Amino acid sequence: MATKETTKKPFAEIIVDDKKCTVSKPTRAVVEIALSKMGISGGNSQLISAGEIILNSCWIDGDKEILTNDDYLIPAALQAYQLIEFKTAELKKI
Repeated sequence: MATKETTKKPFAEIIVDDKKCTVSKPTRAVVEIALSKMGISGGNSQLISAGEIILNSCWIDGDKEILTNDDYLIPAALQAYQLIEFKTAELKKI
């Protein structure tokens, strides 16, 4: 029986000072969780938490200090939430 490929493909590199990490593209499930933290559907915006979810879920390789030291984690998380990409959509009432 064939198994689903679980290897993450590199999508972006996040660099904070002399530390860097490689992350994959966020999946729909990760985007949904991150968006809930970002306050998109109402509520308080928690951008660092959203970015941390993306970092932890999409991490491929890099300096682990990014995940363990707030001096690196906070700026990396604020960059990671920007990995969520949206196509332009339009609503036309008929």
